[in-house]
Amino acid sequence: MKDIYSFVAKKDNTVVDCDSYLLENQEEAGYMANTILCNYLEVNEEGVNKIEIFKYDNVNFMFIGTIENVTE
Repeated sequence: MKDIYSFVAKKDNTVVDCDSYLLENQEEAGYMANTILCNYLEVNEEGVNKIEIFKYDNVNFMFIGTIENVTE
C-alpha cells in the first residue's frame, strides 16, 4: 500500500514550496526528495538549499528526514 509523503522545499528556514506524492516507502521518498532538490538547483542554484520529508499517517505528519545541498 502506498503512503502520502510531503516534501517541503526551503531556503535556509524559509518555506519556498511544498508538494505531496503517493509513494511505496521511505527509500522511494528519499529518491524523490533528491530529484526535487536537483530540479530546483538546475533552475536556480540559490533558490532552495534543503528538502524536508514528512510522512502522513492519517492523523499527523511525521518528520522523516532532510536532503541538503552542501556547498562547502
